[in-house]
Order: sequence, then structure tokens, then C-alpha cells
Amino acid sequence: MRTVIMESQRDVVFTPLMLRCREAALSVDVRVPLRLKPSSLRAVRHVNDDWVGQRARAEQVIAEANAMLNGRTQLIGLDDRIDAESLAFTVSRLDRTAKITMRFVNRQAWLELERSYAHSAAPVELVELQVLEDLVVELIFDGRRE
Repeated sequence: MRTVIMESQRDVVFTPLMLRCREAALSVDVRVPLRLKPSSLRAVRHVNDDWVGQRARAEQVIAEANAMLNGRTQLIGLDDRIDAESLAFTVSRLDRTAKITMRFVNRQAWLELERSYAHSAAPVELVELQVLEDLVVELIFDGRRE
């Protein structure tokens, strides 16, 4: 269970993610271990559904996080990259990046999370969409220095 510090009555209009982001920016450690699983080769249509869902959710998560960071610290960025073998989006803050890539081979694909600050021996992916929130909090807390 997560504990959230309420600073004022208006905090009730903020989402739990927004409050976690504010706390992380204030150097309160509200991180949780990222829930990851080994990447697996699957039909392109299934991997595409997962990637598109993650990309769409990333926009919402970043908008909520940036609403709390605006005027306090560096904002979170979101960039896309598309080429013949992959689709990718990168979430970044300061010198830290987290890239989620859908890679193609023949008629199959897999997802891969690559973090500039934490390396995996084998390709990994997020267990579920909720983990995007934890990933953004990790970027804020670990990259809070300016």
C-alpha cells in the first residue's frame, strides 16, 4: 500500500500519480520496483496492440507528471522513432531515458524496455500498463538532480 502526503484540500483533485510525482520531485522516495517480464516473440498484431496501448498511456502519464513538475523542475519528454524494423517511443528527463521498442522479425515481433540507467542481460518488457506510472516516478526521483 502506498502512502500519499496531502499538502492541502485541493490535493483531492489530483490523481494518485500526480501526488507521487510531486513527492518524487521533492526527493521523497515513492518508487516501487518495476514489474518486468522477459520479452517474448509473438504475432505482430498482439505486440502492436500492446505497444499502441503503452504509447497512448505514456501520453496520459507524462501529462499528469508534467502538471506536477511544471515550474518546479525539468519536465518529462516523449519522442517517437519509426524505421523499417521497429517502432519506438522514448520517455526522457535530464540525462535519463527509457525507451519502449516494438521490434519486427518476419511476421513476429517483441517489445523491449531499454533504460539508460539500468541494463538488462536479456530483453524485458512491462508486465502491464500501470508500470508506466512507476517508470515515470523512477525517472523523476532518480533524475531529480539538476
